[in-house]
Amino acid sequence: MDQIVNTDINDLEKNNIKELFELCIAEIKNATHMSNDDKLYLYKYYKQATIGDINIPQPSWYDFVGKEKYKAWKSVEDTSKDISMKRYIVKVQSFFK
Repeated sequence: MDQIVNTDINDLEKNNIKELFELCIAEIKNATHMSNDDKLYLYKYYKQATIGDINIPQPSWYDFVGKEKYKAWKSVEDTSKDISMKRYIVKVQSFFK
C-alpha cells in the first residue's frame, strides 16, 4: 500500500505504470467505502486501460446498471491506455491518502 500512496505518477516510466496499475487493481478490492460514481470512474478507466475503446453493444433500456457502465466507458473512448492507467492510479491513491 505504501508503494501506491507514495509514488509520484509523473516520475514513472511505462513499465512501472503498468506494475503500479496492477497493484492498484489488487489493492482497491480492500476499499470499504466507495460511491457509485467512484466505482464507475474506476470501471471506465480500468476497461479503457485493459481493453481499449468500447467493444460491446449498448445495453437495452431496462438494463439500468449496464447502461450506466456503457455510458461511462463510452465517455473515455479514444483515451490512451497509459492515460487511463494513470487516471485509475491517481483515483486509487486518493482513497488511501
